[in-house]
Amino acid sequence: MLRLGWGLALFCYAVLSIWLLRHPPSIPTDDAFFFVNGTIRFSVLEFRPHFPGYPGFIALSKLLYFAGLTAKQAVFYLTLFSALTLPPLSAWAAKTNGASPTGTLLAFAGVLTLPFLPLVSLSMMSDATGIAFFLAALASIGRGHHGFASAFAGMALACRPSFFIPIGLSLFIEWCLKKEARFTMFITTAATLFLFFGAVVLLEGESYFLEALRFTEGHFTVWGNTSFEQATKRDTWLDAATREPLAFITLSLLICTAAYALFKKPQLTPLTIATLSALLWTAFAQNPENLRHVLLPTVLLVIWLASLRARSTRYVLYISVLLQLNLWSQLELQPTSDSPLDRSIGYLEKQPNSLLVTNRGVYYLRDRLPKHQIKDAYYIDGEERLTIQTNSPAWKLTGSTEDIKWCENNYSFGSRTLGERDLHIQSNC
Repeated sequence: MLRLGWGLALFCYAVLSIWLLRHPPSIPTDDAFFFVNGTIRFSVLEFRPHFPGYPGFIALSKLLYFAGLTAKQAVFYLTLFSALTLPPLSAWAAKTNGASPTGTLLAFAGVLTLPFLPLVSLSMMSDATGIAFFLAALASIGRGHHGFASAFAGMALACRPSFFIPIGLSLFIEWCLKKEARFTMFITTAATLFLFFGAVVLLEGESYFLEALRFTEGHFTVWGNTSFEQATKRDTWLDAATREPLAFITLSLLICTAAYALFKKPQLTPLTIATLSALLWTAFAQNPENLRHVLLPTVLLVIWLASLRARSTRYVLYISVLLQLNLWSQLELQPTSDSPLDRSIGYLEKQPNSLLVTNRGVYYLRDRLPKHQIKDAYYIDGEERLTIQTNSPAWKLTGSTEDIKWCENNYSFGSRTLGERDLHIQSNC
């Protein structure tokens, strides 16, 4: 029975891999555009990419760039193949943390069928690469290879510094539990971080620290849309759940099962702490508008539940895999295409040069549409908005149908995966 399960899981893995690889490299957001620019020439102060610079991810994409790929291809395929390593790495991490053969299979299948894995695969962001190194670190901790674990954890932070809470706490717990490994863990982690972030400081100088203050304050209090930012009304996690209800039903099922398991006082391990801290960090400090942030806590939840060896958690994982497989029909049956942002640019390139108001991909649009005047909707006040609506010609690009209040001639560009925003173009009357 176990062989049949692995056969079906590997077949699904091949299907998803082929479907993802059929997509052309296509920039979906400004952040992805910054990574492409950073692969060509790195500068945090010039948003190539933005703070903290993601030096590990940029170094890997530059290796692909020097190997002959274009910058866009380098970032795209690094992200995609990093995402495809997550199911096998999850199975490895679960096995080294005590999962049974069935639990190992469920960890592989549970992560493979996660609703937002395709979203992260095509995002051209560093999430998948950071998670991959983090899982390698957790697996190495489970095997007692603390030197490798610390190096992988350092690489994970260099690729995705926003994971510092779950990564830092998991390393701290292992530090407390294994006194004989403390020196090795400290030296290896510090050396890895110094190698990457020390190079960034050498390139940028003291201005890097000023940018750190500006960006951190802005993320938590202005534009980051976190629980600490109250300046504007934006999407909450409840809004995100209404956008993708089935995906959040499976996530809620996993969270409830984890809460029940905690009442039984499971063994305190780095995996346990990483899972709980990732859930809390994502809930309070990440942007609900970007559903790719959900992937890290969900992956860790699946691995942790699979490693508990409890029959009830196995049943929950079975159910979640079956529920998530129902979402695949929305993906594999639709044709592959460019990102909604690239398709909207293709449409606008054929239109008369005019004003475009948007808060989606502003920097990328300005680069691709130099003859259009691009205004960031976030910085337009009510009086200026009224002036724009009464002066023609003008276009509006938005990710929400609630924002469309101009004319009836609306052009929509559908998402490629669950969690990706549809984009809508409208002209004023």
